[in-house]
Amino acid sequence: MSFGSSTAPVHVVYVGGFGRSGSTLLERILGAIPGWANVGELVDLPRSVWPQDELCGCGERFSACPLWLEVGEIAFGGWSEDTMNHLADLRIGVARQRHLPALLALASGRARASHLAQVRDYQQAYGRIYQAVAQASGASVVVDASKGPAHGLALAAAPDPSFVTDRGYGMSMVNLVRDPRGVAYSWSRRTGSRPQAGATNTEMWTISPTRSAAQWAALQTEMQLVARPIESHRVRYEDLVAHPRATVRGLLERLGLAAVDGGLDHLEEHAVTLTSSHGLSGNPSRFRNGRIDLELDEQWARDLPAGERRTVTALTLPWLTAYGYDVRPRPSASTSGNPQGSGAAQRTEHPS
Repeated sequence: MSFGSSTAPVHVVYVGGFGRSGSTLLERILGAIPGWANVGELVDLPRSVWPQDELCGCGERFSACPLWLEVGEIAFGGWSEDTMNHLADLRIGVARQRHLPALLALASGRARASHLAQVRDYQQAYGRIYQAVAQASGASVVVDASKGPAHGLALAAAPDPSFVTDRGYGMSMVNLVRDPRGVAYSWSRRTGSRPQAGATNTEMWTISPTRSAAQWAALQTEMQLVARPIESHRVRYEDLVAHPRATVRGLLERLGLAAVDGGLDHLEEHAVTLTSSHGLSGNPSRFRNGRIDLELDEQWARDLPAGERRTVTALTLPWLTAYGYDVRPRPSASTSGNPQGSGAAQRTEHPS
């Protein structure tokens, strides 16, 4: 199976980073800008969303969501097992972590012809989806929070101008980072089920702080490598929560994608108002709507055991200092734990 060439380009903002860093929050905030649409973690479409018929952010099963039905019809004449299997096979062939060296070589203009053809096919397939999302939603910018550096580079690499023409989209990358000690604490806690899994109610993963720190450091090294051949901008989760409007406005300026007048009205100084979207996969916060109070979750600064904190700090020290984090932080008086209440105003918890 081969995917044909695309039509008019759309712009894709790809959110890369480590899990539990707030990517679902950032993706939804950006997707709420007029003329923008967020799709969640699109990389999960062929590997879990479609096979398990998971819930869309709108609350419908993927197979029953009007927008995703329209997207499938526009992109491929409908979602099919052949299409999904081919997407999955292409990801295994070109977009897994082990392929990062080959993708970096491709981005610099050095690639095997067979690999070049696979990457072109991969980009054309996702280009059809991005374009269909733009057409079905009326958006000109699509936000993809798939997070993985290799997957992002496989979609973004353009060794020559013909790649951009063929795939039908331009791409900017945003590297979202969170203090790795907060990330490690979040990963080590039992955080409940994945509501998008529906009746299966699959539990979210937990990993040890040491493993989390090692993986976080490896991923940030990969993000720095990826940032060399393609446009990439770093955003700290802590800045997003503390100053959402200013942080998003600054990011848009760096991206060269200014919002229309009133486009950031959903952002207040310490809160955000979100309506349901059609994002896939990600964190349970995908299904929280209304006015959401944003308060920095620093519970890790109190509750992460001292030995584990020292280990995580040691493993990630170069990035802590480079990204402006305090090596010896103290929890603030406003440190919060679990979200309170289930009404319109809610607190953030357990970033994705």
